[in-house]
Amino acid sequence: YSTVTATPIDGDTLDAEYWYRNLREPVRFHDTLHTLQADGHTLYLETSPHPVLTTAIQETNAHATGTLRRNHGDTQQLLTTLATLWTHGLTPNWPTILPHSTPTNLPTYPFQRHRYWLDAAAPARSRANATTGPDPHTGFWEAVEREDLEGLARTLRLEESQAELTTLLPALSAWHRRQSVASTTDAWRYREGWRPLPDTTAPALSGTWLVVLAPDQKGRAPYEAIATALSRHGATVETAVVAPDDPRRWADTLAALTAHTTAPVVGVLSLLACDEAAGPHRTLRLIQGLEAAGLFAPLWCVTQGAVSASDHDPLTGPAQALVWGLGRVAAQELATRWGGLVDLPQELDERATARLCAVLAADGHEDQVAVRATGALGRRIVRAPRLGDVLDDGWTPGPGTVLITGGTGALGSQVARRLAARGAEHLLLVSRRGDAAPGADELVAELTTSGARATVAACDVGDAGALRALLASIPAAYPLTSVFHTAAVLDDAAITALTPEQVDRVLRVKADAAWRLHELTRDLELSAFVLFSSLAGTVGMVGQGNYAPANAYMDALARHRRARGLVATSVAWGSWAQGGMAERDAVTELRLRHGVPLLPPESALLALEAALADDETALVIADIDWDRFAHAYTAARPSHLLDEIPEARRALGQVDAATAPAPGGGTGGTVAALRDPLADAKPEERERRLLDAVRGQVAAVLGHDSAEAVGTRRPFLELGLDSVTAVELRNRLGNVTGLRLPATVIFDFPTVTELVDYLYAQLFTGIDGDPNPTGRAATGDGTPELDRLEQLVVSLPSDAPARSEIADRLRRLLRSAVDAVDAVDSVATVDTVDTTDGPVTSDDLEAATNDELFDYIEKEFGIS
Repeated sequence: YSTVTATPIDGDTLDAEYWYRNLREPVRFHDTLHTLQADGHTLYLETSPHPVLTTAIQETNAHATGTLRRNHGDTQQLLTTLATLWTHGLTPNWPTILPHSTPTNLPTYPFQRHRYWLDAAAPARSRANATTGPDPHTGFWEAVEREDLEGLARTLRLEESQAELTTLLPALSAWHRRQSVASTTDAWRYREGWRPLPDTTAPALSGTWLVVLAPDQKGRAPYEAIATALSRHGATVETAVVAPDDPRRWADTLAALTAHTTAPVVGVLSLLACDEAAGPHRTLRLIQGLEAAGLFAPLWCVTQGAVSASDHDPLTGPAQALVWGLGRVAAQELATRWGGLVDLPQELDERATARLCAVLAADGHEDQVAVRATGALGRRIVRAPRLGDVLDDGWTPGPGTVLITGGTGALGSQVARRLAARGAEHLLLVSRRGDAAPGADELVAELTTSGARATVAACDVGDAGALRALLASIPAAYPLTSVFHTAAVLDDAAITALTPEQVDRVLRVKADAAWRLHELTRDLELSAFVLFSSLAGTVGMVGQGNYAPANAYMDALARHRRARGLVATSVAWGSWAQGGMAERDAVTELRLRHGVPLLPPESALLALEAALADDETALVIADIDWDRFAHAYTAARPSHLLDEIPEARRALGQVDAATAPAPGGGTGGTVAALRDPLADAKPEERERRLLDAVRGQVAAVLGHDSAEAVGTRRPFLELGLDSVTAVELRNRLGNVTGLRLPATVIFDFPTVTELVDYLYAQLFTGIDGDPNPTGRAATGDGTPELDRLEQLVVSLPSDAPARSEIADRLRRLLRSAVDAVDAVDSVATVDTVDTTDGPVTSDDLEAATNDELFDYIEKEFGIS
């Protein structure tokens, strides 16, 4: 692959002209990596005396390693590299590499292992059968699967008339395979449901409620009706009209307003989402403004027509559903700041606004509510199995053109292959790069071999004019009959760090393109209008504050089309395996750890066909391990969303009552469990137990099986935390301590030691009348000096001359420290430079090389 062209290149073309271009033109290293990724390459080996490019490669979420390292150019380093490649799926030819080595039998005792990877989740069907015992008919169906004519004849005692089975067996085998897959995929099917909530008298509101709206909403019916209802139910209403687009100015506006309120602000109610043109952006800016202003009152967002609570409740405002997707992520990322989402009817009478006030005043965990004339309803996830025995083979494409956006991508190409196999006449594969996309020619050839005509077209589906021209170019002989919208981009970040450009980049390809496809095809007789959505939009995923809204919009648009009598199916997928767009991103790694394994494409496509055959409108297809997922989803914030899933209820019901959240949705119980028993303890004991708690939470987030695996002075980024897992850790710590922790706390205090100091000060300041709650300065243990030393050593390059002088001085200091420890307690030992040679001694330190010395310091103190 050439970094001049960012494409594969034939070695014969590497002539003088090419190398002249190589010198004169930009190095397209980043573009080349993306081309490699699109072609399925995910593992890289840099052959060099010292890695230079591996860090840049790893920025693309690929795996990279080097052959050698500076000062480590020996055989052991090369073997370490080969071992690293082996852990990523490559098998070196060991007899060639080690020709004189003899295989050695393993010892008879078991290894003491510490594993840092997850076991593959059991298939859904296996989990379902785990409680019912073995299937007595297994042998029969195994013979059918193998199409073992003789074995089946013996089983059925038809040895003399095997001919009768000759034509039956292939059909029976195919039927059983379909039923086996259907049994598995049936366990993946879920949908959104709504359950009536008790219609009780609204409890009184108190304190100041800040109602946020855009300038053109002031004085209009929704605002007047809601503000009146809030006042009538006991709240002091303050109105914030926010127009500027700069979140910092929003923060100034909010801070100035709250500074002059007569009573504390106990809640924020936003009407910004009702503005379908700018609602998502303004709501995001409001969240960021509240964060910057330090206003921790829970934020509730109001919409009208953003959800459909029943078949007779048409969804009229699909654009407002974007805020529902954003809110579901905010509930995970900003658990203590987020209040919830309430969808109101178009006509606001006194009963509807009273129910809104009841939701706001309720002391529970209903945070996704639809208020309707019949009452308030809470959103749930429910199972959606296919009804009865399924005899058909699923949906098949009719004659004409099937348009697939993202058609040359991983998901789109899988869909295209399946449609071609099912008899599609003409496939129009749309992507930004068209036939210049990697693998496009090979895909067309493969589809043609399957009997379909395939056309690849370059089109920016976010461009209304380009999309209109594309549809106009479809030949009259192959009229458009189906649409599959799989196109998407990822640009993940925490909500507090999202920029408008990141939001627009994702919405343009996903949501905007879907709406334009709807507008341009709504007068056509389509047999399918399929939208690829995501589980992120259904439940909310940390780090996907722009991707989740786009996918929530997919589901809403499908319901909106159905309400208008148009065909539509939106499928909210778990991540696909084998090259799916999100297969290697940080959020998907989080999903895997939380119990959402990747979907095999073949099974996913069969599930899609079943959804189309059943004429589903909005369906979730995801393999979810509820034992894991239920705990992860509710770790930072209780939720009723999973109440209708028996496995989730059972998993959550097994939580020890001592660690359950306090009544009323607060975390007072956990605060008391952590803080109150430590109130009378000595400062050293408090700090030790708090340190253990923090290390335990870090270990849980990173997947370690022990808190001891977490270094106390190594930066979190070095330990493996990123922007997504940092949010998870912040939420866990907030749940354990009961503190309202800022979104940046993990980056403001980037090591366990610094974070413990901060949490200790927040929890125990003044508890002993001691102005220095950690007590560290009084002990004279030299921690500040060590911290400064750590910063110095970290900042020095590995080949800096000063390291030699520092190493000599550290060697003398360590020798003194080791001798002093030995003199005080002959039993005490410290870590070893080489753990196989016993405790460190003064002689060891004297004989150690500089590299060994710094390695020892890194192991002992987390300094590198």
